[in-house]
Amino acid sequence: MMNIPCDINSFVSGASTGGTVTISNNVATISADSGVSARLDKHILAGPGCTVEFKVFARAASGKVSVSIDYLPVDRGGDWVYVESGEWREYTVSFTTPLNSPDNQRVTFSIGSYSEDSGEGQFHSPRIKVTNTDLGASRVLGRGLIYVNAGVPSLNTSYVSDGIISVEYNPGNATLAIKLRGNYGGGIHLHPLCFAQLSMDSTSAAARKLALRTGRYDRDTGITYVQFIDCVSGVSQDITSYENIYVFFKAEI
Repeated sequence: MMNIPCDINSFVSGASTGGTVTISNNVATISADSGVSARLDKHILAGPGCTVEFKVFARAASGKVSVSIDYLPVDRGGDWVYVESGEWREYTVSFTTPLNSPDNQRVTFSIGSYSEDSGEGQFHSPRIKVTNTDLGASRVLGRGLIYVNAGVPSLNTSYVSDGIISVEYNPGNATLAIKLRGNYGGGIHLHPLCFAQLSMDSTSAAARKLALRTGRYDRDTGITYVQFIDCVSGVSQDITSYENIYVFFKAEI
């Protein structure tokens, strides 16, 4: 069995004219007029004979919206359920890929409104489970592309990000403090493997001479640290005066 990390912010938004998709406080609100598609999608790879299950809490403010699984490679299969109640309820859809499916083909999980429907709904806490698979998966606590300009960090919204609550920069020790969700306080207190790498999008010549060092993690606060190092001297380098630094970051158990 494999549980897929699927924070609702990691879903890809798609809305045509007349539809809207917004996310606030980890709750997605999706609305669409009749004949309009507006939804959030997430894609994973699944081989033949895999059972995929998708659960999400949802409610309808008007009309109806849906929760669905779509699988294209063989005989276009899947499952769906309409959301028409105004009360928060958990909805579940599942599907088993055909045994004659190709290896590692895309399965799409969707929430929202398709062109044949119309309405407005809200969704939160999606979960995806895959069984009968030979693929293993780590638990991703946090990932994203961090943009740092003149010592001010932010998450680049053009890339998918999960599990990062906040990012702060300390010029005193040239360190990014990245607060992760879900592994501190009363949590499982495991030390994640953390990876950080400069992106080719880093356009500053000075930035390209930096290296990154990771490893420190505070299990009580959920904060992990990434330090900037000068490649020539080997010591920490304050980046307050540097522009356009992009850092790929990932923490997993």
